[in-house]
Amino acid sequence: MNFSEVAREIARINSQRDQIVLDAFSTLECRHATLAQTLLDNVGNRQRAAYWMCTHQKAFEGRTAYEVLADGDEDQVWERIPGNPEGEPMNRLERSRMAY
Repeated sequence: MNFSEVAREIARINSQRDQIVLDAFSTLECRHATLAQTLLDNVGNRQRAAYWMCTHQKAFEGRTAYEVLADGDEDQVWERIPGNPEGEPMNRLERSRMAY
């Protein structure tokens, strides 16, 4: 395999990853609409929000926000949304207000 082939393969895989990241965010928008919208509002655009959800984070002990959600800990994700003051988790009433 030469470097041109390697470069093409990496580009192909990166393109697939980008699509998977955006598809995962679409799923988040369907299943946790308020969380997804709040994240969008706080980070500015869909791509940044989608990649934030996929980033391994120290606050999540090296896991992604999706892994935290899969473990059933939605509150922990809410607490770490960018723009949410550190250490001040949003309660459910505040979240519902933000949805409107």
